[in-house]
Parts: sequence; structure tokens; C-alpha cells
Amino acid sequence: MDKTSKMTKSLSNNTVKSPLFRRLLAASIAGAILTTALTAVPASANNPEPTIKADAPNRYTVKKGDTLWDISGRYLNSPWRWKEIWATNRQIKNPHLIYPGDTLIMCIIQGKTLVGVDTGEGCAGIERQLNAPAPTQSVTITESANSIPPIPLSAIRHWLDNTLIVNPEDFATTPYVLASKNRNLITAKGDKIYAKGVPLIVGQRYGIYHEGDPYVDPKTQQVIGLEVTQVAAGVVTSVAANGVSSIQLTETLGKEVREGDRVFVELGNSVPPVFYPAPANVDRGGLIVRVMGSIGSAAKGSVVAINLGSNNGAKPGDVLTVYRRGPMVRDIRDNDAAVRLPSEPAGMVMVFKSFDNISYAYVLSSELPLNKGDQLLPPPNL
Repeated sequence: MDKTSKMTKSLSNNTVKSPLFRRLLAASIAGAILTTALTAVPASANNPEPTIKADAPNRYTVKKGDTLWDISGRYLNSPWRWKEIWATNRQIKNPHLIYPGDTLIMCIIQGKTLVGVDTGEGCAGIERQLNAPAPTQSVTITESANSIPPIPLSAIRHWLDNTLIVNPEDFATTPYVLASKNRNLITAKGDKIYAKGVPLIVGQRYGIYHEGDPYVDPKTQQVIGLEVTQVAAGVVTSVAANGVSSIQLTETLGKEVREGDRVFVELGNSVPPVFYPAPANVDRGGLIVRVMGSIGSAAKGSVVAINLGSNNGAKPGDVLTVYRRGPMVRDIRDNDAAVRLPSEPAGMVMVFKSFDNISYAYVLSSELPLNKGDQLLPPPNL
């Protein structure tokens, strides 16, 4: 039985009734099976060909530490349009993956500028791959493990692995840590803790999560989510007649387990293993609601939380332009009337993890410091 089937079976047990368990299960299964298809967007009057930079390299050898955004930015004034110039090999299941050591070459094929991996035959080889008939049987599958990431994984690892944003009402229904065996304030791997609430499943691994601050939408002033951080993981060893579950800690993540921390199934990273930056297709504009890990402004390489989530169509890979609201000035020719200047582009962010109403986004570029309340819109199609 595979991991997803085991997860489904465990959570379908009638002892697991919390809405949060069901929400997290759905997110995990979706993430486990999600891959992003790479399809070219045809040019049209409303979608002109992407602009190639004047200094774009004819050849470039991919290095360890490169990111997709770095490479696409070498070639395009609008890096999010990279997939429109990428030469896709239909004989390979993951033709869009790029690895350190690959040599990229820029070619004019059928009047269109394309970039592909040189297999030793130059542009002729890339053109032959493009014109090859679609395979009728199995195709070569390439591994994504060592391919270059869209953005630096080290910059987002903490928010990928250790944090979730949940519905506060759902979170309140999950079991909570009642006490530790030795009543010690600091717990470590091997310690035993006790949880009260919905009886847990003996032998099942669970995460222990600490409650963080709620997210409040700057525009509506409504609570739109609660951030929780995983502090440990453990396996249920027994469940007493009064419903108290014993959990042996198998891993701690740098913070102590506290009384009142919540316990639910550890589902891990639900981000798709492969995705490409692309203009966001969301149902409205958004706002930055928090600069993560800082009380100040965000700059390139920072992580921010935004008030656009999967309910709004936001998904990993979505690129948004950040606009700084124009300041108020006085019009000396109109009795000092207050006039707001137009909003100006201040940077770009890319979503890498989405929840219902909130997403985490990586700051790709910033011409100005980015702050809470800055506006977000999909980038123009340039």
C-alpha cells in the first residue's frame, strides 16, 4: 500500500472527525499528485511574443545554485514568460527540467526564438526534437530531484516544512497536549507526552503544532487564517480508557513542546515538486498581510504572506507585481486640494505555498522596500 493510500485509510478511521484533518488530507493528496503542465501560449494581438533581452546569451551552462528565475531573467524582460520560449521535447515526460551542467542554446526555429538544452547537435538537434512525432508508447521519465528550482529552496525551506495556515475554528477542535510524562518544561526526542481530545490512532505518527498569530485581512479586518508551526513529531503508543493518548516523541524541531499545543496528522510538504513561474490567474487583486520573519520591510529574497489563497485561484508558481500606493500631495493650483499620486511598481513576488485564503510568496525583486498593505496584481503581459 502506497503512502497516500495509507494516509487515506488512517484518516478515514471513525475516530478522526476534525474538519482540519479532512482539509489537510485533501491538501496533501492534491500536492502529492500535482504537477504543472508546460504548454506554450500562442502569440496573438493581445499576447505578443515575449521580448528577448538584447544581451541574452547564445549559450549558457547551468551552474549549481542557479534558479529558474535567474536563468529566465537572463533571456527575457518578462521572466515569467519563460515557458513560451522553452523548446519542449515530447519524447521526455518532464521536458521542462533543467540540471546543473546542462548547456542552454538560443535558436531561431521557424521564425521563433527558442531556448533548449544542447544535446551535441546544436540548434538542428533541438529542431529535430520539436518536429519529432508524439510518442505512441512510453516516454523517458526524468527525475526532478536534482533539477534547478524556480527559486532558492533554502530561502523558503522553513515555511515549506514547518508551518501551516489553518482555520482557527478547525484548529480548536484538534487534540491538545495535556502534559509530559516528567512534567518538564522542555521536551526532547524520546520523551513521552499526553494528549487529550479526539482519541488518536495507536501506531500513527502525528505532528505537534504551536499556535501562532492570526492573520487579519488589512481591507476587511476579518481573521482569514491562523499560522501554526510544527515543533515536534511522535508516535501514539497507547490510548487510555478516558481518551488520553500517549505519544512518544520521535523528533523535535528546535522548539519545546508546551501544554496546550495541538496534535494532528503530520502531512508534510504539499508543494508540487515541479512548477514554473507564470502570471497569476486570480479572481481579484491582493495585499501583503505580513512580512515573514521580520517586523520591517521585505526585500529581494524575503518571504511575505498575501491575502490571496487557493479560494482565489492562487497556486505555487504564480507571479504578482507589487505596487506601492502613491502618496498624497497638495495641489497648489487648486486651493491645496489633496491628490493621491498613482501607485508605482515596487517589486515582484512568486507564490510557493497556498492555503485557503492566504499564500506564502517569495520576493523575486524589489525596487523599493515592500511593506504590509502594498497592493498585488498579475504582471502585465509584456
